[in-house]
Amino acid sequence: MEDFDQERPPSRSALKRAAKAVEEMAARLADLGDGDFKRLPLTGEIREEIEETRRFKSHNSARKRQLKHLAGLLRSDADAVQVAEEFLAEIQTGRNKEAADFHHIEALRERLCDAEQFDAALEEVRQNMPGVNLAKIQRLAESARLHNDRRAFRELFRILKAADSGEH
Repeated sequence: MEDFDQERPPSRSALKRAAKAVEEMAARLADLGDGDFKRLPLTGEIREEIEETRRFKSHNSARKRQLKHLAGLLRSDADAVQVAEEFLAEIQTGRNKEAADFHHIEALRERLCDAEQFDAALEEVRQNMPGVNLAKIQRLAESARLHNDRRAFRELFRILKAADSGEH
């Protein structure tokens, strides 16, 4: 009688999904911006192959072959896959935080330009962004609210963003 507690090898479908995930990761590594690529903590042959793949600008068959080659190298080095996954996750986390910060500043600006929410929003600015010119914030918000002044609306965002980034 067979022992059902024995671990089965992965199915062909699972192996294909894993290979496809590594290929997608290889493509993301090849598509990194210059600044992120310089920070990439991989060395040796894999880094050289990523550089080679980055030279292919168009998504033609040569680039696809190079990506498959890079994915094969990655699959043969589990440590490199783990390092690359962590690095890409770190980049994504940073982008998510930037987007959240951007949306927070937008929402704060909207509340400043709303007559009913202005006082609470101004108090939030006062508490969280010391050193910001509150009179200027008030003047710009009023101009944006009463006169639909788009310049004041944009300037208000710039001031809030600068004050928020100075806080971190």
